[in-house]
Amino acid sequence: MSVDHCPLVAALPAAEKRRLLDRAVPRRLERGDTLHLTGDDQARVHIVERGILKLAVCDHEGRETILALALPADVVGETAAADGYAQPFDVVAVTSCEVVGLDAALLMDVVARNPAAALELMRMFAARSRWIAATAGERTGTDVPARLAGRLLDLAELIGRMRSGTIELDLPMTRTDVGQLAGMCRESASKTLAGWQRQGLVEHNGKTLRIFRPDALERIRCAGRGAGPFPSPDAEGRRRLRPRSDT
Repeated sequence: MSVDHCPLVAALPAAEKRRLLDRAVPRRLERGDTLHLTGDDQARVHIVERGILKLAVCDHEGRETILALALPADVVGETAAADGYAQPFDVVAVTSCEVVGLDAALLMDVVARNPAAALELMRMFAARSRWIAATAGERTGTDVPARLAGRLLDLAELIGRMRSGTIELDLPMTRTDVGQLAGMCRESASKTLAGWQRQGLVEHNGKTLRIFRPDALERIRCAGRGAGPFPSPDAEGRRRLRPRSDT
């Protein structure tokens, strides 16, 4: 995927895009490689071209909590670039990744000159804030199954495909990562997934996850209160399931 698929870059006039990308630096990451750590400076902002990164924090004992994910066309490091403070997250590759590094000061200058790009950056902030808020809300106000159901439904909306009435996704994360994303340990995540598999709600074989009953997971997520249809994209067309041929 080209950086042109990033809404922030796509919103720029051709001359400003060239000005920004002329100083861009590509970088490859393998699974587990660190792009930057909490407390690092704001010298670069990165656009994800391929792969998935996790945005995480660690407590004083080294226990990791995954707050959000960054997928192709997403931007990471923008918070530090915008406010001038240090990076607020560890950003680590979940899969093999390709990213493009942009000079943070230059990016802010370009964005300040282009209202359309500034609006796209604001939308990125909003989307990530909503993900983190949903994650925090689930961890403080819901039980283990509801948290896991919420994270699986969000992953399905981000990277899932519909096939023969089933949502199918190549789950790039280990069960440990999935558990951390839902604020639970690997054992709890495995036990909950196994229970859902016995009930016919999901199937998890290797790295492939199939969701047969997203409506049931939505009811678990909402604890039976206010469950709506799945998915429910907004008027701006946020990420949604992409159709795929059965052949």
